[in-house]
Amino acid sequence: MTRSVSERNSNYNRYYQVNNQTSPIIDGYFPAAHKTYKEMAIARVNKSLCALLILFILASAISYYFVTSNEMTLNKYRKQVLALNDENVELQNKLDYLKSYYNVDKAMQKQHLLQKAKNVIEVKGSPATAPVDKTAMASSSKTALWSLGF
Repeated sequence: MTRSVSERNSNYNRYYQVNNQTSPIIDGYFPAAHKTYKEMAIARVNKSLCALLILFILASAISYYFVTSNEMTLNKYRKQVLALNDENVELQNKLDYLKSYYNVDKAMQKQHLLQKAKNVIEVKGSPATAPVDKTAMASSSKTALWSLGF
């Protein structure tokens, strides 16, 4: 609040003449400079509560960051698990198909593994072995002309 020089001089002269004292150099409204103990205590409590509130806001922001990052990681793992489960189901179905009796039987027929041998190679035994009974050989050759395929 500034005044012109002439107004200041007039106020100065008026104040000096009435009180017969020296007038102040700066003119204007100035509130009381000192606060009461109660106001200082309230201000200190308010500053403490503001600091505590800022601390809680920062702590909640940090915890929110960690929660969201963990949730993103869990979502990524969930997608991977679902993809692996789908692949596992497909591979299990393929394995069941390949293990089925029909396919094994077809593969065995294509490979001709169940046919009788056309040539027999005879090996002379050592003198320590006993001769083989021909009736036992005849009965064993007639059995099991079929296979289950497993």
